[in-house]
Amino acid sequence: MEYAALVDIYEHLEATASTNEKTAVLADCFDAASESQLPILATLIRGKLFPAWDSRELGVSSSLTREAIRKATGVDDDRVEEWWREYGDLGDAAALAVEHRTQQTLFSETLTVESVHETLTDLAEYIGEGSQSRRVDAVAKLLTSADPDEARYVVRTVVGAMRLGIGEGTVRDAIAVAFLDGSDEAIAVVERAHQLTNDFRVVAETARDEGVEGLRALDVELFRPLKVMLAQKAEGVGDALTEVQGDADAADETDATDIADDTETGQNAVRCEYKYDGLRTQIHKRGDEVRIFTRRLEDVTEQFPEVVSAVRERITAERCILEGETVGYSPETGRPVPFQELSQRIKRENRIEELVESVPVVTHLFDALYVDGESLLDESLRVRVGRLGDCVDTDPNDSDDSDVLRPATAVAPADESEAREFYEDALSSGHEGIMVKNLDATYQPGSRVGYMLKVKPLMEPLDLVVVGAKWSEGRKSEFLGRLHLACRVEESGELRDIGWLFSGLTDEQLAEITHRLEPLVTERDGREVRVRPEVVVEAEYEEIQQSTESESGYALRFPRFAGFRDDLSFDEVDSLSKVERLYAEQ
Repeated sequence: MEYAALVDIYEHLEATASTNEKTAVLADCFDAASESQLPILATLIRGKLFPAWDSRELGVSSSLTREAIRKATGVDDDRVEEWWREYGDLGDAAALAVEHRTQQTLFSETLTVESVHETLTDLAEYIGEGSQSRRVDAVAKLLTSADPDEARYVVRTVVGAMRLGIGEGTVRDAIAVAFLDGSDEAIAVVERAHQLTNDFRVVAETARDEGVEGLRALDVELFRPLKVMLAQKAEGVGDALTEVQGDADAADETDATDIADDTETGQNAVRCEYKYDGLRTQIHKRGDEVRIFTRRLEDVTEQFPEVVSAVRERITAERCILEGETVGYSPETGRPVPFQELSQRIKRENRIEELVESVPVVTHLFDALYVDGESLLDESLRVRVGRLGDCVDTDPNDSDDSDVLRPATAVAPADESEAREFYEDALSSGHEGIMVKNLDATYQPGSRVGYMLKVKPLMEPLDLVVVGAKWSEGRKSEFLGRLHLACRVEESGELRDIGWLFSGLTDEQLAEITHRLEPLVTERDGREVRVRPEVVVEAEYEEIQQSTESESGYALRFPRFAGFRDDLSFDEVDSLSKVERLYAEQ
């Protein structure tokens, strides 16, 4: 398949805002693909080379890409930079550079989907001295053979900014249309298969070759992380208990309200666990081979060597997938540290042993998804917790790793009063709150389900001014969706940034934000823009943390958009002193 044919599909997708039309275009593309092309197109259609859990990276920065553009076209970096700033898209800049190339080559060849995919995939394998030069040469060779439109999408793929408005849901639906009957049931089967595999290559090939039954047969596989089950938020302990039990008659319960028993077993139907402020981790083990993945499917094994060692020492199952929360603790006080401190370990790629000492961690285990060849997803939480207990050596012989793995602190409360007491204990111990779970519920990968709820205090919202934004990605790429927020220094009126907000925004709000901010743009740098500080928004959040990366010295943990504050002027936004006060009070 010539790469130009894929570029035509890219352009069609970019030109339409209709999700149904995008789905139809993708379905036709998948249906027409050859046996070998389908797995390539299943990821490349979104400008990706690897599934989300694959830790390989192309290793080509924007600056290296500009060098490749210069090498292929003869157009100097300043001109490419000028185009990039003007259009906000390095792919568009590459297309212009190819169009205005100042040097020609005698050696060019027709690009194919396979050759582009192979060349870009190989970039991730270049290591050691000279690897950057080899990457530049490889990208330049592709651009030398590319026409302007092909160059645009080669570069967009390299830098990871396709801007086609194609999300996972569109690919999912297209597979269901191309190889099944496109019904809601077919879409649900494809969705479940993707939640288990996180690999559209596997899903597409299975749907084509084995249909619905083949997709249903896909299951958990070691070292291929699945999407974690997500919790909804409850307004309070009582509401959480009521909703998790599914007992509408308990809506006006008092502290004396008993927790309902499971009708078959007579056992408590509710489990409460500490909600930790850490890193959701999925641990895969086969013998001595251990990998650790985050909820975003990132491989962080190298960053937590003491957890790997503890798993080898204390997990008795030969093969398993366990879930927990990895939490940083202060060596001085023994209390949990803010996520911002723990994140230093997540980002560190060298001298990791220093952070092992300065930011020690404990992984609190709370679920077992797979043990010794048996998937536990369709088992109740009660069964899964029991299997988890069977997997952990409770007599580690006082090894150095004995305290790195612990079961999550949990109770099966007899009534709401006991649950509230447990909640207060969690807060006083420095944790976020509690999780309230239905012990009879199965595991639903990727779903936000009503039988797993989180309860934690709400923080006072802040009124902040927007000083910058980034163009979104995927389906929402036509919107400015990541907002750079700032508070105000009361004495001088200066602005100090307090981080980024990108949660809680509907399509309508994104459109309104884009409408308001575009006329205020003062600078462009790739996908990022700076704007005049005129738009004030209300931000909710779960915590204020200290930050060395922001001018204010603080950052909001999980900020959410709560609305525009058109009634407030620039000089009425919340002050840095208020942020400091709220931080001290939390």
